[in-house]
Amino acid sequence: MDRKQFISSLAAATAATYAKPAPAAQKAEGAAGLGSDLVFTESEIQGVRRLSREKNFGAFHASMSPGYHVRLGEVVLVETFDCLPDTQSRDGTRREIEKGDRVNPGTGPIFVEGIGPGEALAIDLLEVRVDNWGYSKRRIYELKDGYAVFDDSLRLPLSPMIGMIGIAPAQGEMNTIAPEDTGGNMDCKEVRPGSTLIFTVQVEGALVGLGDVHAIQGDGEIRGEGIETKGEVLLRFRKVPFKLSDRPVILRTEWVATVGSGKDLDEAAWQATEDMVALMAGLTGRDEESSRQLINLIGNLRINQIVDPRKGARMEVPSWALGI
Repeated sequence: MDRKQFISSLAAATAATYAKPAPAAQKAEGAAGLGSDLVFTESEIQGVRRLSREKNFGAFHASMSPGYHVRLGEVVLVETFDCLPDTQSRDGTRREIEKGDRVNPGTGPIFVEGIGPGEALAIDLLEVRVDNWGYSKRRIYELKDGYAVFDDSLRLPLSPMIGMIGIAPAQGEMNTIAPEDTGGNMDCKEVRPGSTLIFTVQVEGALVGLGDVHAIQGDGEIRGEGIETKGEVLLRFRKVPFKLSDRPVILRTEWVATVGSGKDLDEAAWQATEDMVALMAGLTGRDEESSRQLINLIGNLRINQIVDPRKGARMEVPSWALGI
């Protein structure tokens, strides 16, 4: 199978995945639900393992001890903390962050059996559910019936997404508060149900972690917080035959995006753009100049966030331009 056939087959598999109802999940030892009508109920949780948020970490590195082991093709339900556990209460009380507090803890690490360095790991995001309340800049939001109550006259439709998801780097450390080449705190609103994330694995088992679920967040995350909340993420791990990029790629049925990060937005934006140029050339056989011009005409450069220690951007290109 050549690369063009691969991306077409991957897109078809992704579309088929999200066209079907998500499987149910079963409760694991010591796991606690959120007590909300928005999360998975006991009647749904059958046949899929629940990975408790109680196993978590604050930085990705190659020597992490796995919190969980999963198989390729396995669907699991991952519980996540909010970005600042135990600092914000539902009555609006918020204490200042202290030394030793967890910030954006990632559930895991999750060791994916059967995948190793240089191979491409696809993570299908099947469903994300959130608690019945969240917070943003010390303000409490009630989350009910698919909406966040903004004020007496306005409700906002929920659009749950994952702020922090990544894999361990081969060298050094990636803190869960910032984005890097292996993902991390990307704060990209398109990391949501219906998306597939593709990473190039750097260490055995990938060592995946995720957290920082938001009930809603706009592009840019201009105040540094979406509506922060605990979450439950139903996802599946797959190995795909070709590496797509050194950095994360987001695949949806309608478009494909390369994700960049950098010390400023210029660096992040150009990194995402150059990665898309390389991906376009590799998948379609176009030369670099033709690929760059096509992206110039049909690509959409978006800001993921401008508030983290490293900024984030993505370049979206319609799927059909890549031969899908």
